[in-house]
Amino acid sequence: MKKLLLLFVLLVSRLPAEIEFSGFFITPKEALFSLSDRETKQSSGWLKIGQTFAGYTVESFDREHEIVTLKHDDRLLDLALRQSPVQSAKATIRGTITLRGEKIQNVQASLFFDEESVFPIEENVTLHLTPSLRPDGTVLYCGTITQRKPDGKVERLSSPNIITLRNQRFALRIGDYGFDFKP
Repeated sequence: MKKLLLLFVLLVSRLPAEIEFSGFFITPKEALFSLSDRETKQSSGWLKIGQTFAGYTVESFDREHEIVTLKHDDRLLDLALRQSPVQSAKATIRGTITLRGEKIQNVQASLFFDEESVFPIEENVTLHLTPSLRPDGTVLYCGTITQRKPDGKVERLSSPNIITLRNQRFALRIGDYGFDFKP
């Protein structure tokens, strides 16, 4: 009986605890999700519904509760977006991204303070955004828009810093690219 109990405990301890829901980026055209394997420290990169990482397939997403449903073998697993080690250090931003005059509205993404989030805003163009809470209660957003050239080199198109009050709108427009978000 002890051997069966030990085997059960070992099997249960190896279940979904290794997989973590680490981020999302949603536009009207697509929804992308990032998973991490806490044991191996590997990240899935951005996955669409139906794609698989480490044996887990992304099945659906509950936007309101920020819960992704994964399928592993024949089981469904609901995972909430990971919590930040610092209380109130997670934010969901909503807004608009502008690409060459075209506005993509209703964009939603997850951010963690003092961690860079990288969002694919167009093929070969990414938005890097790192929010930091400052001692005076304002938020510093360090943003960078990069473009991968055909030769594989990455060019920085802009890298502004924006300071705003917490939970207030922040926006930027550089040439053909821009964003306008509110936490």
